[in-house]
Amino acid sequence: MEEYAPEHGVQPVIPSVRRQTQVVSFPGAPGHDVDLLSADGHGYAIDKDMIIPKGVRCYTYRGLTIYERASRVKKWLKGRKARPSDVPALQQETVHPGHSRSVPGKSKQFIFSLYGVHGTYIKFANKARRFRSEDNYDLVISLSTPASSHLLASRLLSSGHVKSRHWIQIWEDPWYEDVYGFTGREEIFREERRLLSLADRVCYVSPITLSYQKKRYPESAGKMFWAPLPAYYQADDHPAQDADPALFGYFGEYSLPARNLKPFYLAARCAGVEVNICGNSNQNFEATDQIHIYPRLGLGKLRPIEDRTGVLVFLCNCKGGQIPGKIYQYAATRKTILFILDGTDEEKHILREFFEPYRRFVFCNNDQEDIERTIRRITAGDIGDVVNQPLNDFDAAGIVRKIIEEGTR
Repeated sequence: MEEYAPEHGVQPVIPSVRRQTQVVSFPGAPGHDVDLLSADGHGYAIDKDMIIPKGVRCYTYRGLTIYERASRVKKWLKGRKARPSDVPALQQETVHPGHSRSVPGKSKQFIFSLYGVHGTYIKFANKARRFRSEDNYDLVISLSTPASSHLLASRLLSSGHVKSRHWIQIWEDPWYEDVYGFTGREEIFREERRLLSLADRVCYVSPITLSYQKKRYPESAGKMFWAPLPAYYQADDHPAQDADPALFGYFGEYSLPARNLKPFYLAARCAGVEVNICGNSNQNFEATDQIHIYPRLGLGKLRPIEDRTGVLVFLCNCKGGQIPGKIYQYAATRKTILFILDGTDEEKHILREFFEPYRRFVFCNNDQEDIERTIRRITAGDIGDVVNQPLNDFDAAGIVRKIIEEGTR
């Protein structure tokens, strides 16, 4: 085959299941063959510690444009001049995360627009369409982001390079109503509608998004369903006493207009608690003796910070009702989880109605006073009937089984 080689890939784009059996399980389980087609690790930023399940055959293509290569070199050179030699766990970071990869500037947006509606990802889609397989797959799953994974799947299936009985599209975020700045482009609306019309089934990761998308694309509503994002970590056996019950941690992106972390930051300062904030953002928060600000960290540097953290902070999106996958990862721990609700009153009601029965999360609204009040409750040990034990409801194998069963009806 041309221009690709089996290896551990990234940005999972098209996992394909072969050899149908009566029990459908997570990729790598006995009786199931899975092929994974993706961009390669040199093309896009990933965690080097990401693990592909054993037995999965990975095929990768390099998809960087000249512009992206130049940008990466520029960032690397800048980092060599400015960055600390290392970011030790829990040491105060002096570099503020005053940028975001997800909210491009106007000049960058203009350059991306030259590549068409799919942006620079079109190069990867054009290269990876050369992939061929002689297997007859039971199921093809295309997973966004990026939306070009669905474009690639449609091309592979229509050309006969891939043959499958079923095709499921999984949308982590809707495209036209994306919270990171793509909202309102008519050409995106048309292309999203076209891609949705081609799939056998379409899966979203939030019941709110499902409701919105059914109204936005009524011609495809009958094929849509939702399932939690299969991002559940393996149950955390880390001893609870090793974590500091008074140490709070927010780990993830917090760029506006998607997520507003400012009320939590201000509440934490007023409450005087120690906090680690790690992630990319276009919001500049001042580091203090108690609040430590880090850019996005790789798992090797992030894990020691997470291990010491006693309270994990989960922040909902400002709008749209999408559910960040972190909540399913946190649900596998024995740590207290501060669940900060945001969005419209209806969105907050639906999210709380879904998650509250698990008795696993301490809720508050994204309001400084409410957050500060809840922080003080947590530090006083008052978490009501919440039980800090791993949940089995979001186990990845069970969620994948649900997606496959729904998607092959």
